[in-house]
Amino acid sequence: MIGNVVADTIAETREPPTPETTLRRLRDWQSRVHDLYSQIERALGPGYSYDRTGKQQSGEERVQQSGLRPEDVPPIDILRIERSGHPVAMILPRGLWIIGANGRLDLHLFPKAGGRRLFMLMDLSSPLEEHSDWRIVRPADRLHQPVFIPERLAELLE
Repeated sequence: MIGNVVADTIAETREPPTPETTLRRLRDWQSRVHDLYSQIERALGPGYSYDRTGKQQSGEERVQQSGLRPEDVPPIDILRIERSGHPVAMILPRGLWIIGANGRLDLHLFPKAGGRRLFMLMDLSSPLEEHSDWRIVRPADRLHQPVFIPERLAELLE
C-alpha cells in the first residue's frame, strides 16, 4: 500500500531509532541512490564520463541516536559527471531523514558559461517503499516538484 510521505516521515521521527531499523533505512537509501545513478549513467550514455569514487556517510542525528558506529554506516557514492574532461554535474547525498521526503540529493550543474546551478532531487516515496519517486526541485520554487526523468538531464547540462 502506498503511504503518505509526509505522514510517514513524521511518524518515523516519533519512534526511537534502533541500530537495526536505522541500518535498514541506510541500506535502502544507499540502494535507491546508487540505482538512480545507474539510471542517469545509462540515460546520458558514453558521451560523458562518471566518477563514483567519492563517498558520503550519514552523520545525521538519527544515526547518532541509534548507536551505530561510523564504520557500520554504509557509504553513499558521490556522482561526478564530466564531458570532454570538464565537470558538468555533481550529485551529493544531502540527507535521508527529511520530513516530507525519503531523502534528498543536491544536483550541482556547472554550465559552460561558468557559475553553478543547484537543484534538489527529492524522493517522495514513503520510507522503505518498493519504488522511488524522484522529483527535481529548484530551491527557489520548492512547491513545483516535477518527476525527475534521467533522460532529460542532458538538457540541463547544455
